[in-house]
Amino acid sequence: MSPKAPIALLLLLAASACSPDAESYVAGRAPGYFTVSSSAFEIGPITALVPETDDVVGLFRTGDVERTSQGYLITDSGNNRLVAVDHRLNFVGATGREGDGPGEYQFANRLAAAGDRVAVLDEGLLRVSLVEPDGALAQSTALHASAGDVAWHAELGLVIADAGSTDHYLSRFQDDRQVAFARIPPAFHTHGDAFRIRTDLVAVTSDGTIHVLDGSHLALASYAPDGTLLRATFLPEPARSEALQRSAADVKSFGGPQAVLGAWLATSLQPLANGRLFVDINMGDAMGYVLDPATTEATPVVFPAGHDGRAWGASAYFEGDQILFYGSFRGPQLALATLKLVSDPAIGGVTLPRQGEPGRRLRPRLATRNHASLERSVR
Repeated sequence: MSPKAPIALLLLLAASACSPDAESYVAGRAPGYFTVSSSAFEIGPITALVPETDDVVGLFRTGDVERTSQGYLITDSGNNRLVAVDHRLNFVGATGREGDGPGEYQFANRLAAAGDRVAVLDEGLLRVSLVEPDGALAQSTALHASAGDVAWHAELGLVIADAGSTDHYLSRFQDDRQVAFARIPPAFHTHGDAFRIRTDLVAVTSDGTIHVLDGSHLALASYAPDGTLLRATFLPEPARSEALQRSAADVKSFGGPQAVLGAWLATSLQPLANGRLFVDINMGDAMGYVLDPATTEATPVVFPAGHDGRAWGASAYFEGDQILFYGSFRGPQLALATLKLVSDPAIGGVTLPRQGEPGRRLRPRLATRNHASLERSVR
């Protein structure tokens, strides 16, 4: 079961996100919308997997996955360790244990490629560790504020999504100080008396652009390295509004804004080649979208009609010609499947399955005032 705070949504923002104020743009123009491509990435057969009963890999509550030179590094959040597997998902090794010392973890939940190493965000210890591809510790950095995600910038180093800020999305280290940058556009400010966790995601593309997925509005805000806002683009409609409304209903069912600190709709924002990004979000007809900020095109990632592939995993790591599923509720610990780009899926015979027809819908992970988190559950 995946505890990862993937793309976020806070209660009572479904209406504000669609309001005229939210449509205004500080750079002098209204934000645009991603449009859904006429093509789709269709998920094919499984080529490798780690079955649920495998005790060698032994994952419990997988948080995140990152590609390495050796294969994949995985946060085994339930066991407070990192697990390395090869490109065919064979076990390579595991590092870490519960604790607060070097190489120990309390809630290692986010990963990001950091050159030849991997950055590991431990939300429990408020610490980011740089580790080798096999998980061996290289160095650690203490954070001075709560964090929801982490990325690595070639010039800036660590870029942290600040979970508690009211005016900035991000922070970075400068002269050993953690300083805020990437100011939140006024139209995207949240309001209300109850404290809420910011659940934004961050990724850095190869051109150095820093992208923030604003979970409250389901919009992609892109920044230059100096923190200048370049553009803001909403995820595709009507799936975006439907997702916001469903999440608001889920939060209400758990007691409303006085009880719920935040709710996550998606798992990750992953940088891809050519300045694109993959957002793992159970929205509309797709289980995720490949976003191209330059063309504002969103290419859905879909299962074949009638196939409830989410049993393979609640979250996914996109690789172009294959996709790795993890965080399954009642299925394999890891599942690697093929991908192919199908042009004009309506003509090509690929019917995009409606969410929940058939199968199950993922409820977003919730953080409540009485519990540290309520993990993503299935209806």
